Amino acid sequence: MSAAPTPASVILASARGDDRVALREALENTPFALETTLDLSATAAALAQASVPIVLYDRDLPGPGWQEAFEQLASVRKRVALILLSNVSDPYLSDEVAEHSGFDVLTRPFQRQEVLSLLLFARTHCTALWPSGRRELN
Repeated sequence: MSAAPTPASVILASARGDDRVALREALENTPFALETTLDLSATAAALAQASVPIVLYDRDLPGPGWQEAFEQLASVRKRVALILLSNVSDPYLSDEVAEHSGFDVLTRPFQRQEVLSLLLFARTHCTALWPSGRRELN
């Protein structure tokens, strides 16, 4: 009998308690576990150690703007999925996220199915075997 797979950690960079609660509920009984950080430096350190490089980053996290944060985090790992958490979503924000090495935008209030679909897609993006046959995680 084989053991259950180890959950893939998703890094949540947010000072909002409601984000932690909502996302923990959304990820209950899924292959994802939530690791929380409160600032950019802690997020970068967690990302460097992550088995699957997925970051949910609050647009309003204190410190540098999310644009600068995304640029810094993208330099930590290849194939990182940087997902911006926001109260609004529009095509301009999605375009700006892509321009700053981001993966997508996840809007509040979080809907379980939307969260899971996005995280599954992000995990595939981060762990796919590229034409060389090697994983490109670092």
